[in-house]
Amino acid sequence: MACLHDHECGDHNCAADWSLYNHIDIPKVVALNESVAGSVKSVFKSWDQRLETSGGFLESNEGDPELLVFIPFTSDVKIKSIAVVGGADGTSPSRMRAFINREGIDFSDAQNMQPVQVCF
Repeated sequence: MACLHDHECGDHNCAADWSLYNHIDIPKVVALNESVAGSVKSVFKSWDQRLETSGGFLESNEGDPELLVFIPFTSDVKIKSIAVVGGADGTSPSRMRAFINREGIDFSDAQNMQPVQVCF
């Protein structure tokens, strides 16, 4: 596989180089409807730790599967992909919608706004 830079990615871990983890303002990350308050902060990890589960999971409140996660960045970023790792029991989100440059969104807003990306 060839990249748009000066090496072959088969010999190099490009995902780690392009990770936005260091640009996420973790203390300001919040989630609406998380079952354990503050658990959203533990799911953001460096690329080499992405499959580590000892920090816990982000789960919604029982009976209400929706989560709304606000991820602020410390600088301007360009998101090219998002990796979502499901639970050990095979659970994972069935759909994800992404909105950009929006603070203070609630579930009603999210239902009525046009996302920039929808993933199934």
